[in-house]
Amino acid sequence: MNYPRFFNIVTSIENFTLTTEQVSALRVAHRAEQNRHAAYKINAVILLGTGWKLKDVKAALLLDDETLRSYVEKYKADGIEGLVSVHFQGRACLLTEEQQEALCLELEHTIFLTAQSVIEYVKITFNVKYSLNGMRALLHRLGYEYKKPKLVPGSPDREKQEQFVTYFEQFMEEKPRNDEVLFVDAVHPEHNTMAAYGWIKKGQIRKLQTNSGRQRLNLHGAINIETLEMTVVESSTVDTDSTIELLETLNQKYPGADRLHIILDNARYHYSHRVKDYLKDNQRINLVFLPSYSPELNLIERVWRYFKKHVLYNKYYED
Repeated sequence: MNYPRFFNIVTSIENFTLTTEQVSALRVAHRAEQNRHAAYKINAVILLGTGWKLKDVKAALLLDDETLRSYVEKYKADGIEGLVSVHFQGRACLLTEEQQEALCLELEHTIFLTAQSVIEYVKITFNVKYSLNGMRALLHRLGYEYKKPKLVPGSPDREKQEQFVTYFEQFMEEKPRNDEVLFVDAVHPEHNTMAAYGWIKKGQIRKLQTNSGRQRLNLHGAINIETLEMTVVESSTVDTDSTIELLETLNQKYPGADRLHIILDNARYHYSHRVKDYLKDNQRINLVFLPSYSPELNLIERVWRYFKKHVLYNKYYED
């Protein structure tokens, strides 16, 4: 007897039953699945295979008979992997494979700020016209997404870094007894709560108070590499003035030192004319500049990281 197609759909789904092992595997896949649409498919199959009636699943998930049937048939034929696979079939691409490769090459060298700008490039270069939605679909299909580039510091010169480490180790072995060695850098903590990662019970939200304050401290500091003693000056901004103030503070703090070797980065204000004039009048101070882009070589950075971890992260302070 030839039953209507709807009857075949209902019969196929109503007779669908999952074993305990299958349910367990589907639940594991559901927890691991990051694609929301794929997770939705798994959810539907679990419900249909564990005794839910078709009409109840339709009402709960807002899906039609045909869609639910396709999920079940796909799972029965190809398992979980087949169920969650995505096979998007849109209209044929307007660009040839060679043109797509050329577009990808351009995208690797140029960051287009909008999909519209890519449309204009494709129109001028290949004489092919795309709609906004069509271009977005093409970019996604080619593996691109709309996001910011990651900011990274300029590449450090590894050879110069190694040379500095060798120089510093030798210098510390041979330095005169009455010389002091200090690493200098600044930190800029804001008077606002800084949320940081930590172990929190799954499913629980840990609340952390914030305040509206945006005041910022500017702390220009130095650490004595042998005694680990800190010297810090606070200023309205970190610049030539704060640099000279810190140097003068160190100058007065170590009156018995023959020389003060100050190791610091290449900030422009460290090279200012006023700093140079100060050094001419205080010649026992010797500035030693780190290689460019080498914050990891500045030992006071470890102090500032410790400061942030134990004083700032996940802490709330009243205004």
